[in-house]
Amino acid sequence: MKKFTQRVGAEMSQKANVFIDKIKKTKTESRLTRINSILPHDMEEATRPTLYRGLKYWGKKPHNIWREIIVRNTNINDTVYDPFAGSALTFFESIKTGRKPVVADINPITLFLVDTYSKQFNLNKVANLAKYIVDKLKDSPLYKQNFRTVCSRCAKETDIYNYRVEGTTPFALSYKCEHCGRTTTDKYEGNISFESFNLWKPNYDMKVLSSISPSFIKTVGGKNIANLWTARNLEILSFIFDEINNLNVVEKDALMFAFMQILHLTTKMCALRSEKTNRPLSTSWGRPAYLGLKSFMEQNPAIQFERAIFGNSGVIKCLKSRNTYLPKYTYSTDLKDIDKVDGIVLLQDSKEITSGFKPQLVLTDPPYGSIIQYGELSQVWNVWLERYSDKYKTSLNKEIIVNKNKDYSQYISDMTSVLSNCQLLLYPDGTMILTFNSNDDNDWLALEAAINKSKMVLKEKLHQKNKRSSEANICDKLGLGITDFYLSLGRSDVQMEGAV
Repeated sequence: MKKFTQRVGAEMSQKANVFIDKIKKTKTESRLTRINSILPHDMEEATRPTLYRGLKYWGKKPHNIWREIIVRNTNINDTVYDPFAGSALTFFESIKTGRKPVVADINPITLFLVDTYSKQFNLNKVANLAKYIVDKLKDSPLYKQNFRTVCSRCAKETDIYNYRVEGTTPFALSYKCEHCGRTTTDKYEGNISFESFNLWKPNYDMKVLSSISPSFIKTVGGKNIANLWTARNLEILSFIFDEINNLNVVEKDALMFAFMQILHLTTKMCALRSEKTNRPLSTSWGRPAYLGLKSFMEQNPAIQFERAIFGNSGVIKCLKSRNTYLPKYTYSTDLKDIDKVDGIVLLQDSKEITSGFKPQLVLTDPPYGSIIQYGELSQVWNVWLERYSDKYKTSLNKEIIVNKNKDYSQYISDMTSVLSNCQLLLYPDGTMILTFNSNDDNDWLALEAAINKSKMVLKEKLHQKNKRSSEANICDKLGLGITDFYLSLGRSDVQMEGAV
């Protein structure tokens, strides 16, 4: 608390404990006595439709709860604004309920998701193109030498699913035999040998990222983001990417969606599961951080790509889910088209958005201090996405976050700008509802400061339990990793009944 006060000014500490207690007290209040105009007191998170499970993105919010918030606070055809759109949940739930979404984010993943789901694909063509790419890859010498083995049980050749690697040396491999069906882990003593495809590969200096440490760079083998992958996995990824990028059909976007799914799952950041789990073919990159692992699982990109196309959360099922869950929609990236389309997506800094529309509701999930470095972590995808299309550009310097390059004073100033803009945009009787979730009082103090400086008024608060824990169980001490605080704000120039 002392260090924070020194950074942002002593005047903020006077109301600090009052604000924090006011919000966190909500956790112990009876569900039946809470103000429940934000949500019904007994509402719980529902299972996510497949379209929301296709691409990993941290902090995805409960879709049905956000849909209920939209319905309670708006009428059909009203505008809903999200200045931190992330996985585009606000966009899709607004479309589903007949509202007009305007969403903004500096991360191009938002635009990519909305753009991909706006298109109609021939799913048979998607499947056939994916099969063509995988078959072509598996016929290459690189693949045959590095990802084929002889089953130790039936003596027939099969695909290797993954290697277990210590440092730079593979010491075991696992596979599920395509002939006898048995899952096996064998000791590995071979040599890594292959010729390059001589295709484009990402080139990005990770030293500019605040969340990257010198020890991490040393562990992965260098500062170039290409070092997140082993040399042979990078070759295979570059092959798949090149095949997709050279297509001249709309289905290439669906294939790129699948490719995005496998990028983090084929890095050196995939931890080995304990032998007790008896899951030799499975790993995860669940924690929202760059992990420098001395031992890791090197997953076969071809197998992962097939899963990303045909699996339970694969692109084909995502697109089928999209077809049943959402109506067809049009969108634009220009606010001048707001009356011509169903929704607007702005690849833009929300600190700069001050006019062009009037929302009845602002619904958003802003960054929580320093908990997750969204923009930096997304570079594992965005270095490829920017190469895929010039329209997907990233502006990390504009991100609202706390890290070694941006302190709380800057965070407060940036959040104040966004909240002030939201107040300026909102209809007089409009509402802003945001989620917030942190175990660090400094983050709450920063939020309070931004609310006060923007002259927004806190009207209501709700503590909501979710179905699943957030990544790495952030905010573990208060049990916040499986909860959200919902704060309802209003314009300060309007009389607020029942303001907190």
